[in-house]
Amino acid sequence: MLKNKYVFWSFIGFWVALLIGVVVWFFVLRSDSSDNRQTGSGQHIEATDSQSNTNQPITLSSPVAGGGPQLSANPNTGSSLSGTGPTTSNSSDIAKLLDPTAFAQYDKYKTAQSSSFIDLQVGSGAAVTGNSQVAVVYKGWLTNGTKFDESKAGADGKLQAFAFTEGQHQVISGWEAGLEGAKEGGVRLLIIPPALGYGAAGQGPIPGNSVLIFQVQIVQVK
Repeated sequence: MLKNKYVFWSFIGFWVALLIGVVVWFFVLRSDSSDNRQTGSGQHIEATDSQSNTNQPITLSSPVAGGGPQLSANPNTGSSLSGTGPTTSNSSDIAKLLDPTAFAQYDKYKTAQSSSFIDLQVGSGAAVTGNSQVAVVYKGWLTNGTKFDESKAGADGKLQAFAFTEGQHQVISGWEAGLEGAKEGGVRLLIIPPALGYGAAGQGPIPGNSVLIFQVQIVQVK
């Protein structure tokens, strides 16, 4: 009789332990699946759907002088001053990213509240930080491919750089956010939503609610 009870309770214990093991395994598997579904933050600019062209990053040597994209009187600065984006050095990807006929892809950033960027070429000099004195040359486009502004050549034929102080509201907020961390000698592509550009009002040749695309070379950082 005692032996039968021992066998019975051993049998029950085995199945109880097995059931507990199955339940624990189920919850562990469920937790792992949930973790795998989480995605990271930040904006990524894809370069696979564009057509290629012959545009190349700006290459120049220029003095600090001349104009640039000035801060509007009442800019819509938005709620964020962060800039996010990857780096690429692939010449084919760069050509695609700088193809004005494909700039319509950046309309998806119209409601964004932060600047996005891609480092087309990473510089080796000082990085842009708060209160840095920065000199740049640039080109600016709308998403329909229209070039609305660019650095002009001086009497010597060299492009004239535009100088400003980072963090002093001398340029649109999208520039301050998007150029932070860029290094002297580098070339950066900026994607600026209306909230960090010229807002609903627009300015000059820039219509209201425009996403702005800039190719910016960092000439000097002090």
